[in-house]
Amino acid sequence: MVLVVDDEPGVRELARRILESSGYGVLEAGDGQQALDVFASNVRVDFLMADLDMPVMRGEELAARMRILRPELRVLYVTAHSGALFRERPELLDGEAFLDKPFTVAGLLEAVSLLNRPRRTRRHWRACGARLSGKSCRDDSPDLSGRSVL
Repeated sequence: MVLVVDDEPGVRELARRILESSGYGVLEAGDGQQALDVFASNVRVDFLMADLDMPVMRGEELAARMRILRPELRVLYVTAHSGALFRERPELLDGEAFLDKPFTVAGLLEAVSLLNRPRRTRRHWRACGARLSGKSCRDDSPDLSGRSVL
């Protein structure tokens, strides 16, 4: 189950439509507190897609609170300010990625796919220095050789 959290209803709806059309179950929340309420219900949220710049609670704070209860939670941060963000925080935790706004259908689906791949692929991703903004790098790991990782 994917929990999409963004204070912009249009962004939430677009993400929901894209993810549902690809077979994902989706829940929505308009801010961090609503997201915590959804998360606290007995719904199994495995994946968080959160806007970084929301009123009430930033996406990073939301993810940190949710990971207290579910450390394996995968997180996709969505932001229109990735340049500044990467200067502040050049390293990603395992199970995290960033996606630039506005995002494309392909960009969102590839970001979700990336986070669902085995750890060594995500490590390779970070090592290649590419970001989820339309750039790609080749994954040379034996089990996925030749596939483009975005």
